[in-house]
Amino acid sequence: MTARDGRDADRPYRVRVAMTWYWVDPTVPVTALERGDRVVIYPVKGEPHLAVLQGKFDLSQRLDFVSLEGERFTVEPDAIATLHLAAVDDVA
Repeated sequence: MTARDGRDADRPYRVRVAMTWYWVDPTVPVTALERGDRVVIYPVKGEPHLAVLQGKFDLSQRLDFVSLEGERFTVEPDAIATLHLAAVDDVA
């Protein structure tokens, strides 16, 4: 991703991933995120990633994602600092 770290953002911001711009909304509660939502994953340690959530957000179990390249991966909930909802910016 090519953007400053937005993990502490309190209003929508834009990020560019590859050749696509995304609007990211940190005001959407993580409990409102659903399967199929694109999200920016801010890990406790490391760089943020854009991926697609594969199930309802639930802190009691591991979270499944699919990268934009189609690679499936799982993250422990305690390894995630926060998730922000993301949508393609059709205007960019």
